[in-house]
Amino acid sequence: MKTAGFHIILSLVLLYAVPALSQTAVQQFTAVYVPASGSSTYSAKPAAGSNFSECSGTSFTYSWGNGSNNLLRLNSFSVNSKTYIISPQPGSSVKLRRVNNANVTGKRTILYSEITTSPASSCPGNRTLTFRAPYQDTMELELNNNILNHGTDNIFTNTGNGDNNNNNIERVDVIFPQGVYTSFVNDAGFGLFERGSNNAHDGVRIAAILSLDVNGDPASFGAVKSCIPGNGSNNGSWGHPSVANGNHSVSAYVLRKDEADTRLRVSSTVNQELGGVFFSFADLGIGFNQKIYGYTLIGPDGKSNPTSAELLNVNNTTVYPTGTTEGDGGGLDLICVNTYFGTNQALADMGTQSFGGEAWGNVNHLHWILPELNGRNRIDIQRSKDGSFFQNIFTCYTGTEHDPVEFNDEPGTGRYFYRLCIILPDGSTQMSRVISLTGDQIPEIRVGPNPVTAGNNLLLSGLLPGIYHADMISMNGTQEYRIEFRTSGGSQAIRVPEGIKTGIYLLQLDYQGVKWAKPFKLLVKGR
Repeated sequence: MKTAGFHIILSLVLLYAVPALSQTAVQQFTAVYVPASGSSTYSAKPAAGSNFSECSGTSFTYSWGNGSNNLLRLNSFSVNSKTYIISPQPGSSVKLRRVNNANVTGKRTILYSEITTSPASSCPGNRTLTFRAPYQDTMELELNNNILNHGTDNIFTNTGNGDNNNNNIERVDVIFPQGVYTSFVNDAGFGLFERGSNNAHDGVRIAAILSLDVNGDPASFGAVKSCIPGNGSNNGSWGHPSVANGNHSVSAYVLRKDEADTRLRVSSTVNQELGGVFFSFADLGIGFNQKIYGYTLIGPDGKSNPTSAELLNVNNTTVYPTGTTEGDGGGLDLICVNTYFGTNQALADMGTQSFGGEAWGNVNHLHWILPELNGRNRIDIQRSKDGSFFQNIFTCYTGTEHDPVEFNDEPGTGRYFYRLCIILPDGSTQMSRVISLTGDQIPEIRVGPNPVTAGNNLLLSGLLPGIYHADMISMNGTQEYRIEFRTSGGSQAIRVPEGIKTGIYLLQLDYQGVKWAKPFKLLVKGR
């Protein structure tokens, strides 16, 4: 469903030669303001240590979620005459790796957010700051987005900021737990976006995440690639469209929330524009159909070519210096766009490549994620016994109120092969990869101890590898708690919530989005 809103087109034509780098300047954005619910208001003084003009000791009114043009959502961008569309695949997460330094300890939040008027003033007459977006002070959630009028400030700066906006963030991991891969390695990849002045975008380094550990954190990395400071008009790195060509000028306030604070507090003003750079899979050294699990960002200082093992250790100060200044390259103002992009062809390939399934007894559960397809498209699910001769077993269509994303087939036990055939309105077809599933007896999951005391661990045994949700449901049918966990198979301990009341509950497991056949009856005792 398309959301109506105010469209902004940003464009820049490069009329000069640029040096060969392992990235490409973004030349055009397509963005739209969309509404978002959640208005709130509070009063607070500016952040401690900030130089907020003559108003530093004055309480301000912070008003969030004003008007209907709340979030400037990025839909696509252009690079070298190709249009790259944001991937619809869900499930990414952003993890910030912090190392305490001489200026910052604990979980400090530094964000900027656009206001409804311009320019941003260090001492507004009515002492009221009216922000477009709803209030949000969790950096990991804010960054896991495709929004252009939000972001961070000096994310890798540890010291020397005049407004005391120093961070202890040394690495940013953008993780896709299920992995992504494509045969169109030049036409799919990652777009990075930054707030900054023309010719003054900050340097950053990036590496692909090649594998994850059992906790879903990076276990190995590809080669580190660098984006140098500046922009495409002077060095071929960042793209920065001119205002005349449609760049969006962001009037915003930088806000900070220290661990002792209850809310974000203003620390400085911002009146700048936007820039972007694109790293394809090929730019990152990723090969044909090689699965990766996202990317990691680090500052431009430190050891120039760290190994994968060195990247893993955020306490290694030769790779992650803890005294980085803005002049050293810590000034990246990362915008809240952290996902992957591709051309229509590449996303179709990546979408059908995400076709997968699990065998539970005589039920083969198939699921898929497709790129956004225009109009009514036919999807044929095809099955084969030998992997060569396929027959249609089910047909569904996109463009309906609820596009299909899964199907359960019951062919009996044994090995079967499956694929998707997508038939577009013009009659052309796209084929997914072929998967094979072997039906067997449903694994026997065991739960204990039973009864269990609130606040203690419950051990689940006989699990298949993957992502689970465990819902604790009271006997009147109310879902009391949901616990999510990822396991490599076998056993997994989950903690029964401390505050749960004594009583009988049903423990309903959801595996990879599908409910386990039968819930477990569980007696919980209070402390």
